[in-house]
Amino acid sequence: MNIKITKRFLLIMQIILFTKFAFCQSTWQSAIVHFGNNGKLTYVSDANQNRIIDFSYAGYKNSNETVPFINNIITTLSPVSGDNTDFINIAIQAASAVTPDANGFRGVIKLSAGIYEIKGTIILNVSGVVLRGSGSDTNGTVFLATGDEPHKRTVVVAGGGTNARWKKLGPLQTNITTSFVQVGSMSFNVDNTSGFTVGDAIIINHPSTQAWITAVDNGGVASAAPWSAGTIDIEMFKKITAINGNTITIESPITNHLNLSLSPSFIYKVDTSTMKSLIGIENLRIDIQNRTNELIDEDHAWQGIEMYDIADSWAKNIIAMHFGQSGFKCGTAVCLTFDSCQALVPVAQLSGSQRDNFQIYKWSSNILITKCYASKARHAFEVSGTSSATDIVFHRCTSVDATNPSEGHFHWPTAILYDCFRDYGNQAKVVLGLYNRGSYGTNHGWAAAHSVAWNCDLRRASPPDGIAICQQPPTAQNYIIGGYGQVNVDNAIPFPQYTLGYVEGLNKIALLLPESIFEQQLCDRLGCSAH
Repeated sequence: MNIKITKRFLLIMQIILFTKFAFCQSTWQSAIVHFGNNGKLTYVSDANQNRIIDFSYAGYKNSNETVPFINNIITTLSPVSGDNTDFINIAIQAASAVTPDANGFRGVIKLSAGIYEIKGTIILNVSGVVLRGSGSDTNGTVFLATGDEPHKRTVVVAGGGTNARWKKLGPLQTNITTSFVQVGSMSFNVDNTSGFTVGDAIIINHPSTQAWITAVDNGGVASAAPWSAGTIDIEMFKKITAINGNTITIESPITNHLNLSLSPSFIYKVDTSTMKSLIGIENLRIDIQNRTNELIDEDHAWQGIEMYDIADSWAKNIIAMHFGQSGFKCGTAVCLTFDSCQALVPVAQLSGSQRDNFQIYKWSSNILITKCYASKARHAFEVSGTSSATDIVFHRCTSVDATNPSEGHFHWPTAILYDCFRDYGNQAKVVLGLYNRGSYGTNHGWAAAHSVAWNCDLRRASPPDGIAICQQPPTAQNYIIGGYGQVNVDNAIPFPQYTLGYVEGLNKIALLLPESIFEQQLCDRLGCSAH
């Protein structure tokens, strides 16, 4: 009896102490993003009209809906002896004959537990189909990718399958006439709205004129290798939600200033006819076979999952191992969610375009990578999509033992958010970058603009802590708010030392509110019970 009372008493005391600590813990808010009188976040612009945007539109269906769980099972497969590639691909193509339901879903191809040898590439190119395994552990559904034919192939390709520049639909286009459209805006005026309708998918094109190239210091590269006009156009994929006279409203914020004095921006309809949608990949493991203990072996499958020419789709609870370049990669993609995925132990030489565990490539927009994990990467969470990659969110992701930073990589990608990002392990150098990469690689130059690191933790078990570099691009801004680690250590990078970006509240003991800006923005927009 006394033992029971003692245990109960201790439990009550623990609850009281925890509650008291939680209420007494000091908190702070950013000077430029803080709660207003209405209980929602307020955003403060600087003298050059730079401000942090609302990132909550990233992800499946602009995060207006959670990733669904589809119940309808079309067929259930179990592994067969030998190569399973055609076996699974035939089932995918057969699913195309199933009539979609009211929400556009055909159903699920269920994969029983077991080892599926994959000697080719699984082609998941039917809209409305979910490929669902029975678990991502070694006792679940395992795609064992064997051989190297063709050389450096991808194990699973989802979507239309090609990574090509956004295609213009017909000759119609119209100029934006608003003299200055501030980053984060969701409406603007155009010459003529005739031919455009609500629901149209459009590209907002910000040409890289010589005036703009000059304004961004020739890209921030060495004077001998400046960026060239016409090669760094900013392209934002949007949908029209309203038309009122010559004013167009879009479904998610603009990710870069549109300054008519520097660049005559315009819009056009985009051809989405080849784009697949409502595709899911769930609950399986991809293990790429390689020469045992040869961590520089490159004669094996190269990518785990690639998602190309695709919209409103997801990968969830997937483990990809021993890839050469990326465990997960997307391009020509809009509104994707990568949820609780792991990209582990790449096998390739430590050099350019290799060991980039989560890679957001060209023509990617509104991509959410949430609760994902990367190990032994070169660049663990990287945006390599140049100026055609916009609104990319890494939310509560973790990198362990990366040799190079998670970063925007080159040629002006915009609106990247690292939110509650964690980087642990033995590397105590630059592990997070919103900066200028100078003449590295293909004249990389400015590798992030209007981008944010919010409440990121770069601490190490013993000092020195990991380093973040945050620099201010001409005409734009980058931000580090809250979190732990070192920032802008002199000579930490072999790139130009530009002006410090906006850095606030680093290494404070007090708790930053909100803890996650993405979660609070979503709450502000949809209501806190929405997700």
